[in-house]
Amino acid sequence: MPTTEITHALLAPGESELIEVAGNRIRIIVANPTLLVCDYSAAPHFPGPPLHVHPGFDETYIVLEGRLEVTVAEERRELAPSAAAYVSGSVPHTFDNPGAERARFLSICSPGGFEDFFRAMATGDREAIVGVSERFGYEAVKTRG
Repeated sequence: MPTTEITHALLAPGESELIEVAGNRIRIIVANPTLLVCDYSAAPHFPGPPLHVHPGFDETYIVLEGRLEVTVAEERRELAPSAAAYVSGSVPHTFDNPGAERARFLSICSPGGFEDFFRAMATGDREAIVGVSERFGYEAVKTRG
C-alpha cells in the first residue's frame, strides 16, 4: 500500500483542524502515522471518558491552563499548568476537568491516528467510532465511582 512520507509541518494559529465534541475543543496540531499532538480544551466540569485502555498507542498530557485530574491505574492526581502525565495505552487511565474554568492541555499520542476517533465523535458516526476503537484496542475497563 503506498504511503506518503510526512517530513515536516509548520502551522500558524488558525491553520490547524478544530474538532468540537461535548463542549470540548480539540485542535489537531500534528497528525501523522507516528504522532498525534492535540491542543485539548476541556469544558468546565467535563467528566472525561470512562476509565479505559488503548494498547494501540501511548499518551502524554501536558497541562497548559487550568487544572486537570488524571487517573492512572489506581493513582489519581490533580495536574496544574506545566505538570505532565505519561501513560502506556495498556494501563487503565482517564482524565476530567473538575473545575469551573476550561482545562487546556496538550495530548500527545504515539503512534498517531486517533484523531479519527475525535472526528467520528464530532459527527456521531457510530460505525467510524467502533472502527477506530477496534483499531487501537480502545475499551472501557470499568465505571468510575
